[in-house]
Amino acid sequence: MSSVSTPNRLHRIAIGLLSLVFIVSFLLSVLDAKGTYEEFARLGFPLWVVWPLTAAKALGVLAIIFSRSRSLRDFAYAGFLYDLLLAIGAHVVHGDTWIVVALISLAIWVFAYVTELGYRRRVDAVRDRTRTT
Repeated sequence: MSSVSTPNRLHRIAIGLLSLVFIVSFLLSVLDAKGTYEEFARLGFPLWVVWPLTAAKALGVLAIIFSRSRSLRDFAYAGFLYDLLLAIGAHVVHGDTWIVVALISLAIWVFAYVTELGYRRRVDAVRDRTRTT
């Protein structure tokens, strides 16, 4: 029998998938800066936002994976949600097929956040049990 429970396994899978989405996005921005600038311009976003957004993606992934601070992880989740909602809106306005990628990424975000909340409840329950004993 494995020492990792199924909910914890699901949480790790969800965090891994969410991290993968934003690491790929980060790498695309860094490795194909010209293409990233062209896509941002096509979607109507200001070009100055490319590098701060790229840095925020890397920092958000680090926060979600390594931070013990719930507030910091919440900020990372909120930033990722904001990024995904803006991407979905931009793709809807331009009527392109890349909206599918943004919607799949949003579904992964929901999966990760829901498992994060479940993970927090389990951690709190264990903490409460150890305080009462």
